[in-house]
Amino acid sequence: MAHTENDLAVKLDNTTGMMPPIEEKVKPYGFGGWLYLVALGLLLTFGSSFYYLLDTLFPVYQSGRLSQLYEENWKYALIIIYETALNLFYVVFPVIIGYCILKKKKLLKYMVIYFYLINFAANVGYYFISNSIEEMATHELMGEQGRNIVKSFVTCLIWIPYFINSKRVKNTYTN
Repeated sequence: MAHTENDLAVKLDNTTGMMPPIEEKVKPYGFGGWLYLVALGLLLTFGSSFYYLLDTLFPVYQSGRLSQLYEENWKYALIIIYETALNLFYVVFPVIIGYCILKKKKLLKYMVIYFYLINFAANVGYYFISNSIEEMATHELMGEQGRNIVKSFVTCLIWIPYFINSKRVKNTYTN
């Protein structure tokens, strides 16, 4: 029997005994996956802090209430200044992180890690400052501040390892 071209086209058996090549998995790249949750958290932080600055803190400065608080107890003024500095940080830093996300900067990984660590330290600091003011050291406020410390600690436990180990972050922002 003569072999025709069709016989060769039909017979595609693996006669070498080797396995066909394994397709390489697509590496995660670009903004996606869990980074959406990080971005949502940053947007909510930005929005709530911006609103708190405009609605609560700036009126304290405009009305002269800060100097009255300082005369009553300097710790009241300290806590207002502390809250102002923190909320300014929570407005500015997410914008910087957003820029790093959009421009795919290598700095993003470290900026987010620092953001979460500073947030944790700020919550601990706020707890001690507010606890030093007898009138503020109510059971409810201290319980709320304690919950904020735990939440920020859990946030650090989740997101810092993610940004250190994530293939998506590595492929998109560090390679």
